[in-house]
Amino acid sequence: MVDNSELPFRMLCRKYGAQAAYTPMLHSRIFSENDKYRSMEFTTCKEDRPLFVQFCANDPDTLLEAAKIVEPYCDYVDINLGCPQRIARRGYYGAFLMENLPLIRSLVEKLVANLQVPVSCKIRIFPNPQDTISYAKMLEEAGCSLVAVHGRTRDEKDGKKFRADWNVIRSVKNALRIPVLANGNIRHMEDVKECLDQTGTDGVLSAETLLENPALFAGFRTAEWRESIGDDQSSDVVNGEGLLNQADLVEEYLKLCEQYPVPWRMIRSHVHKMLGNWFKLHPEVREELNRQSKLTFEWLHEMLGKLRSLGGGVPLYPGPTNTNKCAQNGFSTCSS
Repeated sequence: MVDNSELPFRMLCRKYGAQAAYTPMLHSRIFSENDKYRSMEFTTCKEDRPLFVQFCANDPDTLLEAAKIVEPYCDYVDINLGCPQRIARRGYYGAFLMENLPLIRSLVEKLVANLQVPVSCKIRIFPNPQDTISYAKMLEEAGCSLVAVHGRTRDEKDGKKFRADWNVIRSVKNALRIPVLANGNIRHMEDVKECLDQTGTDGVLSAETLLENPALFAGFRTAEWRESIGDDQSSDVVNGEGLLNQADLVEEYLKLCEQYPVPWRMIRSHVHKMLGNWFKLHPEVREELNRQSKLTFEWLHEMLGKLRSLGGGVPLYPGPTNTNKCAQNGFSTCSS
């Protein structure tokens, strides 16, 4: 999700039900040293709250320097201890600090002692559930105010291949006094309700599913998940009423990008993901997009018009009314 939860996308997710949002993972050393990196990678506005600003780090002093810069603009400073990618291995941060709990403790304690805003952490689980519980307790003892638990191990990077372990998340929630958020397996609102019921957590996170469907927390589902739960005849859909077109979501996103400028690489990535099903139907339009070395808003709006004229649009479907409201009982967030 790096590069994928920038301000315009966060604002789109908030419009459709996300109650809080995380920034993309920011590199604490580069953020503290490089003005251009800061101005390009971190933007916000007064409506962009509650906001978690997340950093990767392996040095307490450097992390604090970066955190001090964003402290006036956020509600939590978050330490990303869950990134499992190769770049995190090379840089020695994220989930690759899991074998060095004293260093992790020092990162948390440094921030807690010097910030006015609370500190949160996102973690992955250990293969041994008891190790995960001990890990989470250590974070709480160090002063962490909230823990988000991704229910997969560091080696379980493929979310479609490995199911998140909600039982371990429930054990962490039962062991801590601070709020706990659950991450993993959140594809639609039925999953939100089931996860809250099974884990007892204070809220849920969703990341990759939101890239295709930013309206998840408003109760909308892609056709894939609508069919998987056997809801072929939703009572909320009558002659197409109640459907949400993914092209319309892209239009909304582009307008937000015009209001809150971000790098084009981020815009290109979101357009590809939100229109993924349309591009399967019309690969020639995707290829035309890929050939554009320099994008403009005018060209993207024309592309959307072309897709609509070709027909076969891919809608998002509303879920049952009772599950659309279940996020009111928990904390739904746009994660990264």
